[in-house]
Formats: sequence, C-alpha cells, structure tokens
Amino acid sequence: MAVKRGDLVTVALGNREEEGLIMAISRTNIVGGNIFWITLVVFLVTQSSIIYADDERPIEWREAFVTVDADMQEVEGHDGHAVGLMHQRGFAFYEDEEVETVNAWLTFERSGAETNYRGYAVYTFPDGATKIGSFTGTGDPRGEQSGQFTLEGGTGRYEGITGQGRFSGHGFPPHGDIYLDVSGAYSLQ
Repeated sequence: MAVKRGDLVTVALGNREEEGLIMAISRTNIVGGNIFWITLVVFLVTQSSIIYADDERPIEWREAFVTVDADMQEVEGHDGHAVGLMHQRGFAFYEDEEVETVNAWLTFERSGAETNYRGYAVYTFPDGATKIGSFTGTGDPRGEQSGQFTLEGGTGRYEGITGQGRFSGHGFPPHGDIYLDVSGAYSLQ
C-alpha cells in the first residue's frame, strides 16, 4: 500500500498507537519497508501535545476529621429538613507514613437520615506543600458516607496537581465527626 501526503496513518509507538497526518515526506510514495519514516514524522508532529497515561499516578489515603464549627437551620414547614455550613479539621494519613493537616468547609442539606454535601478542602504537608480540592458526597451523618473528590491545584511539590477519585467512610454522632478512605489518581502538569 502506498502512503502519500495528507493520508491519515496509525502507527505503533511503544505500547500505544498514534494517529496523525503525513505532512511532508521526501518521497511522494512510501511503501511498507519505510515505516520508520512514517513513525518518525508522526512522533515529531504529535509529541508536543501528548499527555501520557503513564503520567497519572494512583493516590490513596485515610483522613479523619472533627467538627470545628457548624451552623444548621431547620427548614420551616419541612419536618426533618435542614441546611447548614460546617468547618472540619483533621489529618490525612498515607501508606508511606506521610501525614498532612486538612481543613474542610462544606455546605449540607439534610432530609431525614440522608445528608447531601458539597465542600472544599486544603491539605497542608509539614514542608508547606498544599493540595487544594473539592468534593461532593452523600450519607447518614451518623453512618455510611460516600462521594467523589477533585484535586484542583496545589503549591510546592504539588503545584499544578489535578486528579479525581472516590471516598467512603463513616460519620460519628453527635457532632458529625468522620473518617474517610480516599482513592483515585492524579497528575502534575
């Protein structure tokens, strides 16, 4: 099969395939024996915009919070329904024994035994590096919790961090203290 300028080709680069247009090659027709030249051109054209999946790293930790401040208001005319704002502080513990402090602020809406919440967290390491994220979740404040998180930035060794994942855990009465097991993936830009 002959390949000419303007053709779309798929080539193997290591353990992945890349698609690209043949931009300009010294010959107008390239036959199967010169796949090296096709690979080289496609690699050079696409290299600057490729983000490799290998750059994504797994991340896991356990965090435990105590409630520092909470303001909950019952919704008039809706028995068992309340809205509120909460500030929690705690620690996150990693397998490699690294520990960070966590500050979280969240808004919540409670209806009966179920609470839906959305919030923001700042994770601070002893060396001053931070991770900044947001989360959404649901659960019984005195029972099972689950949700998703997004890492949106950071400082120091975590500058440019992005990522996402899930969490699950358990809340404890009477103040909404909680522990969470968190896992996901992140990359540094």
